[in-house]
Amino acid sequence: MRIRQSAVAAAFAAAGTLSMLAIAAPAQADSIPDSLCGGVVDSHYCLWYNSNQLGGWTATTGNVANWDNYGGTGYPMNFSDGGQGTNGVGTHVKNNAASYANSDYDRTGVSYFNSNYAGASDVAPPRDKGNLVNTYNNNASFRWR
Repeated sequence: MRIRQSAVAAAFAAAGTLSMLAIAAPAQADSIPDSLCGGVVDSHYCLWYNSNQLGGWTATTGNVANWDNYGGTGYPMNFSDGGQGTNGVGTHVKNNAASYANSDYDRTGVSYFNSNYAGASDVAPPRDKGNLVNTYNNNASFRWR
């Protein structure tokens, strides 16, 4: 009798666990395919010359106070060919970006209208992509927050 009671209790416990799993919300589909940022995922903020992640692209892992002085080098960052089209390849990133993707899992990326993280901005939550709105072709800096 004791074995039968233990078996019944175990069955109820298993059923309770399975029912809780069935109630759990399904995982969200990831909007960032692994190949989107040139095959680089999990740590980059990417910008494209055209809308909808097309044309020349660039990526950064750090804050950029001024796209025309990338990393304090005195040189501008330019769009390169990432396989999403050649429009804008070689063009300066500053004031020429139309779309973005944030491939980071934890950090929010912010594109700013002015250098040094000022002015209007577009916010990119983790694992998000879209077209710039407030900084469309008027992007001067970028910062993680």
